[in-house]
Amino acid sequence: MATFDEMTQSEAVGTLVLTNTPVMEKEPVMTASDVGYDHIHTWIKSILGPVHATVRVTVAWALLCLLLAQRATPAALARALPAEQAGSGRACLRRVRRWWCGPPLEQMYISPRLIHTALTVLPPGTPVVVALDTTRLGPWEVWLAGIVVAGRTLPIGWAVIPYPWPKGRFRITTLALIQQLQRAFPTGVRWTLVADRGFPSAALFAQLRQGGTDFSVRLRLSDWVTVGKVYAMVVDHLEAGRLGVERRTTATMGCGRPDQPLVPGWIVVSAAVAAPPQHKQNPGTLRERVARARRHAQHRKHKQGRKTTPPSAAVRRYAQTWVLFTTAATVAQAVGAYAGRMSIEETYRDWHHHWAVRAAVVDLPTEAMVTRLIGVVCLAYTLQMHLGERVSTDPLGQQRRAQWTVTDRVSWFWCGQRLFDDPGYDWRAWLGQQWERLGCPVVAAPATSVPELGLAEAA
Repeated sequence: MATFDEMTQSEAVGTLVLTNTPVMEKEPVMTASDVGYDHIHTWIKSILGPVHATVRVTVAWALLCLLLAQRATPAALARALPAEQAGSGRACLRRVRRWWCGPPLEQMYISPRLIHTALTVLPPGTPVVVALDTTRLGPWEVWLAGIVVAGRTLPIGWAVIPYPWPKGRFRITTLALIQQLQRAFPTGVRWTLVADRGFPSAALFAQLRQGGTDFSVRLRLSDWVTVGKVYAMVVDHLEAGRLGVERRTTATMGCGRPDQPLVPGWIVVSAAVAAPPQHKQNPGTLRERVARARRHAQHRKHKQGRKTTPPSAAVRRYAQTWVLFTTAATVAQAVGAYAGRMSIEETYRDWHHHWAVRAAVVDLPTEAMVTRLIGVVCLAYTLQMHLGERVSTDPLGQQRRAQWTVTDRVSWFWCGQRLFDDPGYDWRAWLGQQWERLGCPVVAAPATSVPELGLAEAA
């Protein structure tokens, strides 16, 4: 498109210059004043419970700036501060860093409220599946537990420890988080824990059994279990035929010691390989996966220097086989529940790719600061997911979604993100209508008594 720009008198008098530069419309940016601090503060007040007023104010500002900036880095959060409150650039950065120096967010009050809000968007009749996994953020290891909804996980609990792990902290942290969730869930709501191969232990399964929690957890091929009165590794049971594909076999975890109690259950073996999403079924992604597998094999080959032994033929044969220790009644139920664990990988992708959480956490010096930042990220993620769910079901939002994508393959997180940076529509009036419902006080679920487990002994 051609435009005519009139030059100034000092450059040329009365001269019209023909340029071929396209005119780009500047995208409107929603500010903190547009969203409204009071709305965020009201929602935070209903979630945090009985905390000091200063904590509510600090968390509200951090959450508001994270929603607007869509980045968790200090510079992005500082730029999102409202103009009437922002000072110099250095002052804004100091203010952002002070956000992570306060007292920890008490999950004993927050988790029941997050569970309540997550259950409201779960379709009726859908089993409640809680995915548990960790992600490494530089010198920190972060636990995240969330309810599987719409291909993502809504956070309901988190924990942080340094990396490399202090001796015994991994299992202690996992058991403490499970106990916290068992106390937070409403009485009468059954839920299933799904987790990957890094978590299985007799102490974990004993804690789940004592709390009446169902589970479908993937076992390592090197884990020891009892099948048919034979105590051996999983790979040996598979080779001997005591475990078979698409079979549900009675088994026992543990060896009867105080730190390894006997826990009954069933083992389900599934050879079904999860197909990648449609947009990743192409030669480019295949080459990338092959290259990544080659690098991983090279790393394992030299992981322990000359003492590294290559995996056996049996281990290579069952490398992609799901061996699940479960309480599910059928093979299909166990496999279907465990498949929901993959949704937490999408949540981590939202955190790291869109919000740059890894970059924001790497430079924090203390565990308490990282825990507080992760707590704010979990609260902001919950709020953005709920806004995305509402815009996806609203008639106006459905019309806009049809313009965003032709395949309708967008997540609630992505839709919530567009509310704050959509160049084609002003969502301020629509957001103003949503805060009244989001700001309603949440009734905390009554805490349930969970038997204590000797964490120090289980480590």
